[in-house]
Amino acid sequence: MREVRIGLVGAGWMGKVHAMAFTMARQAFGPEPAVPVFATVCDVNAELSEKAARDIGYERWTTDWRDIVNDPKIDVVDICTPNDMHYDVAMAAIEAGKHVYCEKPLANSLKLAREMKEAAEKKGIITFVGFNYVQNPVQTLAREAIQRGDIGKPRYARIHFNCSFMADPNLQHTWRNDIKRAGSGMVGDVGAHCLSYFFYLTELEVTEVICNLEFIFPDHAAPLGAGGFVAGQAGDPNKRIPNTTDDIATIMFKFPGGSGHMECSRVSTGFNFDIGYEIVGSTGSLRYKYDRINDIEIHRDTGPVEQRGFTHIQMGPTDPYYLAMQPVAGLGLGYNDYKAIEARKLLVAVAENKKLSPDFDFGYRVQRVVEACQRSHAERRWVKISEVA
Repeated sequence: MREVRIGLVGAGWMGKVHAMAFTMARQAFGPEPAVPVFATVCDVNAELSEKAARDIGYERWTTDWRDIVNDPKIDVVDICTPNDMHYDVAMAAIEAGKHVYCEKPLANSLKLAREMKEAAEKKGIITFVGFNYVQNPVQTLAREAIQRGDIGKPRYARIHFNCSFMADPNLQHTWRNDIKRAGSGMVGDVGAHCLSYFFYLTELEVTEVICNLEFIFPDHAAPLGAGGFVAGQAGDPNKRIPNTTDDIATIMFKFPGGSGHMECSRVSTGFNFDIGYEIVGSTGSLRYKYDRINDIEIHRDTGPVEQRGFTHIQMGPTDPYYLAMQPVAGLGLGYNDYKAIEARKLLVAVAENKKLSPDFDFGYRVQRVVEACQRSHAERRWVKISEVA
């Protein structure tokens, strides 16, 4: 039985999610073709690293991520750090011949994303980016419907990701509020997920964008201790730190044969987690909403007019990934299940030396649009993707 030894860099919330995902993948899909082994974990200090090793179940811990990269026994470097560390860790891992599993967005700039992509391709490294929402099996149904031509040629796309997780002005300041660490605001943070839907479902490219960014909160309270974002966690009431990332992004975009609209917010009071899309084609439409997380609706412009309408489709065990988790339709899968599917795909790819998607090239394509959006806002104009690519 083959083992895939994992080195985790960044053991906060997302690091824990990844660890649960690998464990669930083993339990749901079995030990073949490879078993994940939690080898070494790294966090910002000894206290956090030791606690992560104990709580998550890693064999060893370190405070220097280079120990993971330089360990010849580690197969996969799993990057769950703030965005500004993705490049350094990934490039060192690639140079050391390690496969890389990296959270989104891929990098803080298009230049860095390109270097990561090219370095991985040159080395023949397997790369994987954590666009977990497209791992939902129901998105496979949506993609296949579009590719079959069930709705004709896509003409319009509306994609939204609105949240309220930073709608409280008293939350403590985190790296997400710092442009030097985050690289971007809403477009790179949640907008990257919107773009992953568009690329995955349609296999089309965005060609041009116009973007407006809104900075709702000028500052947040200084953090009282180490750690990332935690809902409801207030900071020092006597000290404020300026925010340099935006809170709302509104984008119009063009693609071959059509156009679209994308909206992203982390300050939409009352919208705890509202994700969805509509893809309108020449002969039908398809739509999805996160509050019916395992369902899609499709309209085909055929048959008697009075009988046309949206058909509700519920994902079920006809999909092998769904079946591994649940035996019947309607029980539903959720966020951690999609991460487990992601982990399963990575284990299979490493064991069988197969390419994956979304890979670093996919992440680079997303970063092109992110960078074009940032330029569009700064220059107050439409920006062609070719200008930044």
